[in-house]
Amino acid sequence: MSTDTPDEGTAKFEPDNKAATEMALLAGYLVDHGREYGLTLDYSEGSIADADALAVRLFEAIPHDPSAELSEQERALILELGAYVGETFIRNHGGLWGWAETLDAGRNVGLRTNDGLIAFPVSTASNRLEGADVDSMVIFYRILTVWPQAQGRAEGLKN
Repeated sequence: MSTDTPDEGTAKFEPDNKAATEMALLAGYLVDHGREYGLTLDYSEGSIADADALAVRLFEAIPHDPSAELSEQERALILELGAYVGETFIRNHGGLWGWAETLDAGRNVGLRTNDGLIAFPVSTASNRLEGADVDSMVIFYRILTVWPQAQGRAEGLKN
């Protein structure tokens, strides 16, 4: 399981109001970028695809030396996309921003859904924009929304 895969609640999670405020602010920056390109990023589920496409477009426009570390612009865009997707989920389905343990015993900003699922939208955004095997943030978002039902069905199959 990678650090961007939803966790079934086994990891420690600490809600953090300061992180929540910062993530809402970062999500707002992506909304501002969208406005500059004539897009309405309104925290609706339908806006995730536009946010994803916009971030990919902006990220690809940033000059980057593959042998160098990410630039401040690239890191900011990763944070903005992850924050927007997470904030959209929280506004539509509930949940909290905070700090969660990762599989490598580190800590990362993540969100915990009302069902106790822990997910890492910023890590997923990083993978998405840096070209890892992440098709889109839309798929990540959809996984978050169906995970509780899928887990329930899987439990039913076991019994």
